[in-house]
Amino acid sequence: MSIEKDRHMEFRRSIIEGVEIKRCRNNPHAYKSHVHNELSLGYIIEGSTDLTLKDRTILYGTGDGIIIPPLMTHRCAPKDINHWAYIMLFVDPSYYGDLVSFNQAKKLTGNQVQKLIGFIEQLLTEKVPDTLENILIELLIELGEKDISETTATNTIDIVKTIHEYILNHVNDVITLDKLQQITGLNKFTIIRNYKKLYVTTPAAYHLQYRVAEAKRLLSKGVDVFEICEGLNFYDQAHLIREFKKMYGITPVTYLEQLKG
Repeated sequence: MSIEKDRHMEFRRSIIEGVEIKRCRNNPHAYKSHVHNELSLGYIIEGSTDLTLKDRTILYGTGDGIIIPPLMTHRCAPKDINHWAYIMLFVDPSYYGDLVSFNQAKKLTGNQVQKLIGFIEQLLTEKVPDTLENILIELLIELGEKDISETTATNTIDIVKTIHEYILNHVNDVITLDKLQQITGLNKFTIIRNYKKLYVTTPAAYHLQYRVAEAKRLLSKGVDVFEICEGLNFYDQAHLIREFKKMYGITPVTYLEQLKG
């Protein structure tokens, strides 16, 4: 494929309200100083660029992650426009409000950029907005510059335990962050921050783990896999197989074969 044919730039809405995705490869649009209303999060797929700010210039290369706060003037200068690709998320500031802040442009490397890349990859394929929203809020909390204000520690722990009990008692149900807000009266950021403190992961991730564990128990008792998928709200059999293998290292079919000896 020629460079000309491989040039493209695409914007699209994600399934999370207030989040846009931009993909760009070898596109020669003018790289002038500009701002975005939104928080910009992304990473360099190929090539390198200087990001010029008011007071400094940051060099980004392949694999580096990027954070640019809303309304911060900046200019990108790719080193080679014919070998240049990136993907960006634009998050409306009203999504996180004053619960977390972003005041400095910075480079992400290591574990933080891997989490960002993992989230973007899921954003392009995941079908359930609530699953993605749990991950996005977790990511914004980690990358942000200000701790979220919390209720008193004792009250928060009690509320988080209430959420956990609710999940354990509703394994077959669809549990959304909106539902957990209604139950607790806490905002989504506070729910995720404090649930993760106590139980290591997000409510959505724990609920999925519990559903997979329940699927394993039902499989061992001879329950049909299609009945399990429907009862535990997996999208389809492929979804169950994928999540089962992530947790246990084998597929449900292999698990049943091994039980039979």
